Amino acid sequence: MATSVDSVNDSSDYVKDYSCVACESKNIELCADFFCETCLKCFCQTCLYHHDQMFVNHVTYGRGESNKWPLTKTTEDLLLKCDVHNSETLKMFCQDHSQLCCSDCLLVNHRQCKNVALISESAKNPSVDIQQLSNKIQIILADLNKFKRSQEASIHFVEGSYSEKLQEIREVRKKLNADLDGLENSTLKELDTIRSTLQTSLKKDVDNCSRLKDELQQLSEAVQGLCDKSKKDIEFIASRKCLDKILESESYLKENSVKVQSSIIFKANIDLTST
Repeated sequence: MATSVDSVNDSSDYVKDYSCVACESKNIELCADFFCETCLKCFCQTCLYHHDQMFVNHVTYGRGESNKWPLTKTTEDLLLKCDVHNSETLKMFCQDHSQLCCSDCLLVNHRQCKNVALISESAKNPSVDIQQLSNKIQIILADLNKFKRSQEASIHFVEGSYSEKLQEIREVRKKLNADLDGLENSTLKELDTIRSTLQTSLKKDVDNCSRLKDELQQLSEAVQGLCDKSKKDIEFIASRKCLDKILESESYLKENSVKVQSSIIFKANIDLTST
């Protein structure tokens, strides 16, 4: 199996997903450019030369044939690891709850379920098209990005509105005598509370969008990496995870579809300003 390393983005946004096993044995971290189907190992350009001198009949694939490469460890962990019990591997599928299960899930939540089968069995009859899932994820990602940008704009709008109203409050304050200092302080505290409340709600939306977007993006990349892999078990797991995350994202967007742009309103007390 190819050795994978943590994804690292450089200035060109290139992801170093595979490392050369020969270089790695020398404590050198170098990105692999080729995968040997016979050795099941990845090599850089230099090490491949030495490999080909010894194994002239081995079949190798370059980056342009990435569909012939194995899945990266990052992708395998994303798809095979249980979302609840991170150290456990998904092995079963509960038809009663439509949930992927690890051994711990089965013991805690699905002991009474009647329709529980090995993933290898459930994967024999896939009901979801991976490409359709990928397309659906792209649509959800676009919706999440749109909503996130809207809420981020609202944050700036609230800040601008806050600054404007603060100035109004201070202008009104100039018209009052010194005995109204306490009223000014009380009004400013109320304004700060309103801003804090609005910003907390808006930032929560932004954070939720970022989380869902990142999780969907990871699944999208993982799903795209499944093309031509012929791994029915992993495809089944991927499809279930994608469906769950799509449902969560759609529900979140639906719940927040009626939100309007937030603003702060200040109205001076006419009785006070007229005295």
